[in-house]
Amino acid sequence: MKALRLATILMLAGGAAAIAPSPVQAQVNQLDAEINIIPDKATPTDDGVRISLCLVGIPGTSQRIDGIDLHVGQKLVKATDIDGVDFERYFQFEDTGVQVIEVDFPFKGTLTKNATLTFHTAKGDITAPARQ
Repeated sequence: MKALRLATILMLAGGAAAIAPSPVQAQVNQLDAEINIIPDKATPTDDGVRISLCLVGIPGTSQRIDGIDLHVGQKLVKATDIDGVDFERYFQFEDTGVQVIEVDFPFKGTLTKNATLTFHTAKGDITAPARQ
């Protein structure tokens, strides 16, 4: 009987450990920002580089991106195209609060770890890392 009780306790404890949340790390850059930007990947293109990003905001709120600048060292490169939303047009965060976008920059070379993006929004500028 004690063995059965011990096995049941161990099985329940093992099941609880399997579903316990694990610590998650994300590159949330500004907790007080209207949106947070998490870089996903950078892909070389014929014209430069395409950076995939996840925008995280409060579901049901709107935001507008007027432009994006890429800073690599002393070099500043302006975005030429955006997919997922449009420049200078409002978009609304859906129920998940996540919007995936891709941004093209005419930058040839490797993005360094300290490369940053500056999002010019209707509510102010937001700085984010350009890569993970």
